[in-house]
Amino acid sequence: MPTVNNDLERLNSFELIPFAEAIKNGADAIMIAHIRLPKIDPHHPASFSQIIISDVLRKNMQFDGVVITDDMTMGAIVNNYDIGEAAVKSIQAGSDIILVCHDFAKQEAVIKALQTAAENKVIAPERIDQSVHRILKLKQKYGLTDATVPGADPHMIESINNKIKELF
Repeated sequence: MPTVNNDLERLNSFELIPFAEAIKNGADAIMIAHIRLPKIDPHHPASFSQIIISDVLRKNMQFDGVVITDDMTMGAIVNNYDIGEAAVKSIQAGSDIILVCHDFAKQEAVIKALQTAAENKVIAPERIDQSVHRILKLKQKYGLTDATVPGADPHMIESINNKIKELF
């Protein structure tokens, strides 16, 4: 996992400048990388660091858009963490969307871990509501529905939704 040993002062004066400009110019979403920033959070990578996501990005930088993780099937995560636990920690930290691009078994593990965490209130209902609100607000802004996805086969969307329902 890549490590950047810069403190917050350095990040604010250099690495975070493009993000600050994007936020100032109305960025709708920001992707969180699987990177260690030990001078800011010595215990978690940025992709599930409450300090990075909730404190730095949301509070300090005043970003209230959608936060999406980088692909959780990347080696930085799957070689160091349980993917389901990592996904739960990421949502707890303030991420809205967990990206799982490869391997149905990993996708299933993440869905089940998130569902169990929600049922057991490991992830607070209010935290889930925050993410749902941000995602729906973004979809509304761009007029996105299952019916408006360009080139989407409605049967494929139904098939995907049915596979997800089978997990429950």
